[in-house]
Amino acid sequence: MKGIFKEWVPEWLIKLILFSGLMPSMVLFFLPGANINVTAGYYGCQPSDVQLLIVLFYAGFVGFYILERRFFQFFPVKHYYIIFNILQILNCLLMHLISDIEWVYGLRFFQGMLFASAVNLSISMIFSRLKSERAKEGSYAVFFGMLLCSSPFNTFVTADFIDSFNFDEIYFYAAISFVPGLIMIMLTMRSIRQAKPYPLFSLDWGSFILYSLLIVSFGYMMVYGQEVYWFSDSKMLIALILFISLTLIFTVRQNVLKRICIHMGIFKSRNFLLGLMVLYMMYIERFSLSIANQYFLQVLHLDPIHLSYIQWFNILGIVCGVVFSMYWILAKRSVKWMWSFGYISLLTFHQIMFFSFESDGNDYYFFIPLVIHGLGVGLIMVPTILFVISSVKTHFGVSAAAVCLAIRYLGYTTSIGLQNFFKLFENSQHQEAFGSQLQPNNPIFREYLSTEAGKLMNQGLQYKEHAAAIKLIAQRVRNEAYVRYAMDYYELMSLISICLLVLILFSPSLKTMYNKLKQNLVSPA
Repeated sequence: MKGIFKEWVPEWLIKLILFSGLMPSMVLFFLPGANINVTAGYYGCQPSDVQLLIVLFYAGFVGFYILERRFFQFFPVKHYYIIFNILQILNCLLMHLISDIEWVYGLRFFQGMLFASAVNLSISMIFSRLKSERAKEGSYAVFFGMLLCSSPFNTFVTADFIDSFNFDEIYFYAAISFVPGLIMIMLTMRSIRQAKPYPLFSLDWGSFILYSLLIVSFGYMMVYGQEVYWFSDSKMLIALILFISLTLIFTVRQNVLKRICIHMGIFKSRNFLLGLMVLYMMYIERFSLSIANQYFLQVLHLDPIHLSYIQWFNILGIVCGVVFSMYWILAKRSVKWMWSFGYISLLTFHQIMFFSFESDGNDYYFFIPLVIHGLGVGLIMVPTILFVISSVKTHFGVSAAAVCLAIRYLGYTTSIGLQNFFKLFENSQHQEAFGSQLQPNNPIFREYLSTEAGKLMNQGLQYKEHAAAIKLIAQRVRNEAYVRYAMDYYELMSLISICLLVLILFSPSLKTMYNKLKQNLVSPA
């Protein structure tokens, strides 16, 4: 793609334009989850509906990836940039104007599709400008580092805005954020075509629809499953049947079509399956951080702005982990030890948090654990993607990248399902256990109630001190139940880390990934 940019544009500015073009879309990714209560209040919905908004964006990204490359090969680069940036601006303006969440679901899915276009085009162009394999491997590290940082960085960027403006105005400013990149593209790019356009005939819309529906149905089950007691609900049963049947139809379709979206032969590789499992489990553990964030808000009573500031410790850990993994890859060291160090870091994080969860505390106790969590995620992400891609034949590289993207989606949605199960089931179990002790005939409870009521009287409360004390005790019970639920979840995450460590340590050296990596490198997604 040489010659796409005009002669006066320096190389550093080209790379800056291409990378900065991704940032507005990345901010949109987790925007509804930056403050779930505010989002739910604006749309008049439940917190689980807000989770679905993020899942639908992710599903649009995953689903459209298998079809997007045909559009990428058909349109001139400049025109393609202009098209999807204008569509993103229009989409954000519609999100600004529409408050009916039923319509917002569709808009979020379409945003994910446009994000797939932005990622594939920008990263493909960056890849085409890199001359050495070392530079391409480095670009993997930079891209996935940005992707891993997108959630905590988005919380930092949007926290002040959400606190200062109405929620719908956030999307108006999001629309404006696309304008500078669009102007730079129009000023610096040429309207030329470097390759013969690949006609848009025989587009496999059928596979796209099947693939999108099956991943959306899985996400729907993970978001709402525990809330409706899983398959005792008819809608949940329909979603399960839909997911299984569409998966079978999609698999059969890929085996009989001439133009295949995903080559099923890649699943015959043992290393490929091992890499997918490592990536899947890492994504489940990655989003366990949301439990800690909720603990900071609910138990330690941090405000969302303060919470956004301490996310920089997690970003610091991610950056350090990605940089270290990049140098490890360039030195062609065994991926086995990177995985081991990564899961040791995640195990350390979960164990520190397990023993640190209290009903009272200070936020600075958790700065180092946040760094350790980011370090573990950064160490695992890039080498795993490269390992998976290098585990298949060269012409299957694009299919392997698509499956990696789907596995990351499945890991994220599975983490939602697990957390909802623990939150709605385990949390209620602990509340019932604590509540059973709060009986009038319990002398310990009567003594504690009198003590709390006396404290309130000493602080100036002159009437209904017992009723106020009961409310304080009820809040304390809710916090203690949350602490126990968080400990249970982090205990599960610790067990997952230990099992993965045992599996990795008993695996071969896994150093052979570098033999195929040079031929298999494709633009990441």
